[in-house]
Amino acid sequence: MKKVIVTGANGFVGSAVCAELSLAGVEVIAVVRCPEENIDNIADCNGIRIIYCDFSNFRNLASLIPDRDVDVLFHFAWVGSAGILRSDLDVQINNIKYSCDTVRACAEIGCKRIIFASSIMEFEIEAVMATEITPGINTLYSSAKLAADYLARTLAGDLGIDYIRAVISNIYGPGEISSRLIVSSLKKMISGERCSYSPGDQLYDFIYISDAAKAFVAIANMGLPNKTYYIGSLAPKPLKEFLIEMRDSFDPSIEIGLGDIPFNGISLTYKEFDVESVKKDTGFVPMVSFDEGIKNTIEWLRGNS
Repeated sequence: MKKVIVTGANGFVGSAVCAELSLAGVEVIAVVRCPEENIDNIADCNGIRIIYCDFSNFRNLASLIPDRDVDVLFHFAWVGSAGILRSDLDVQINNIKYSCDTVRACAEIGCKRIIFASSIMEFEIEAVMATEITPGINTLYSSAKLAADYLARTLAGDLGIDYIRAVISNIYGPGEISSRLIVSSLKKMISGERCSYSPGDQLYDFIYISDAAKAFVAIANMGLPNKTYYIGSLAPKPLKEFLIEMRDSFDPSIEIGLGDIPFNGISLTYKEFDVESVKKDTGFVPMVSFDEGIKNTIEWLRGNS
């Protein structure tokens, strides 16, 4: 790869991928929503060119990006991946359309490979829909991601673009500002609050942010068209084991509330994924242990509280 486009370039994962590409000497065209967006996390990267474009205008990316020698487009942009917008029907339907607009723009630019950032939640909603459980309204996000993946892959094939799906398990590390499990738990531990969880028997997985970025770059370089790659550790295990290790990395003496909350969700078996597909096709292996990643994250949170 010599030149790429990254949508959602200033997000948690997008910015880490930009940094990894920059280190590899790849020229990055970073697509950011608007000039008011914070770009501090990519501003110091070498070889970054920032293009401002709202998601709703992605259909016109080809007119904003004159380059016709782009090797790969990484698609991370998504509105409402967390928070209350997960359950906003109009927002999620628009995400589907805009993802398809991105594929069309990719073709017009002449880029022949697109990496679609998918989510493990897509597999969870498929599992829910196979039961008689009534899905919660916030699963509109998961359903929209799944629909966008199907439609974007179909469009890409019709337009002669190699389409690769990268399924994110749970990425954590410095720079994350969401309220997801690792960050919210560590913030509570730092402030002395009790952390309450389900019994934690369901299988789970985590991967550190720098490792995830390396996985995305490896997939872009050597991934196979129309293949789904799972981005996580090579060893999913019961959630409670991760939670206990996280507690021990912070302070082994504190108590965490395993079992405080009942588990009412769907448990994946992880047979849904070829966990080692990235390793087999690209040689990528995660380098940062969970303990090391948690300690790095704690240090970052304490320095940015």
